[in-house]
Amino acid sequence: MTKNKPVENKKKEENAKQTRYLQLQLLDQQIKQIQQYLQTFDQQLIEIRNVINSLREFSELKKGDQILAPIASGIFVKAKLEDNNEVRVNVGSNTVVTKTIEQAIEMLRGQEAEITQYRSETLVKFDELVKQAEALQGQ
Repeated sequence: MTKNKPVENKKKEENAKQTRYLQLQLLDQQIKQIQQYLQTFDQQLIEIRNVINSLREFSELKKGDQILAPIASGIFVKAKLEDNNEVRVNVGSNTVVTKTIEQAIEMLRGQEAEITQYRSETLVKFDELVKQAEALQGQ
């Protein structure tokens, strides 16, 4: 009987190691997924900030100024500016509404705040997972 105890302990130890290894793999996958989310949030924030800057620059243009208007990705036409006070915003479901520059910037600031909040919450989850992984590695 005393010979079986070391064998049983060794099996338990191997099972525990295998379980920790599988837990670490799962945590690693979750951490990588969250890193992708964080990168996406960062890209979205950069895009929003760029659009806000573009809207501010647009509002400084004068009626009749020559501009390049996009008609497709990477394809532009020359155009003359008729109105620098309003923009058309796609709000979904093929619905476009007219907004002033300030209203559009306000809308974008709201989106920026939402994404920043999601990013903060995701970062907390990321930190929790990293701590769990570190704790498992220390065992």
